[in-house]
Amino acid sequence: MKNIVIILFFISQISFSQEQIEPIEDPVFELKDVTVEPSFPGGNDGFYQFIGVNFKQPEVPQLIGKVFVSFIVEKDGTLTDIRVIKDVGFGAGAEAERVMRLSPRWRPGVKEGKPVRVLNIVAIPIQTK
Repeated sequence: MKNIVIILFFISQISFSQEQIEPIEDPVFELKDVTVEPSFPGGNDGFYQFIGVNFKQPEVPQLIGKVFVSFIVEKDGTLTDIRVIKDVGFGAGAEAERVMRLSPRWRPGVKEGKPVRVLNIVAIPIQTK
């Protein structure tokens, strides 16, 4: 038992410089910090066409507004951490989140020639009759 205590004490005395420790998770960059922004296949037009086909408008007459959704475009183009940050209500936010989870892979953002994780925010327009 004495040997174990001595070994644990010895390990606790070891220090590491910042250069020796690898980050557990890759950083997430903002759009302004990347050289190539992430993009939906087909660009903005393709994105809004995808939303138009898949998004079910709330059944509330004359509802006008926007749902803002944030998400991270990963290095492989998948979307993670999808969150509604502004909602018009009536289930529109939940529907926006559902549709974003259906999204095909995006083209990832690029910084210094390498794909990086990028925070993105989109506005989904709502207009019912």
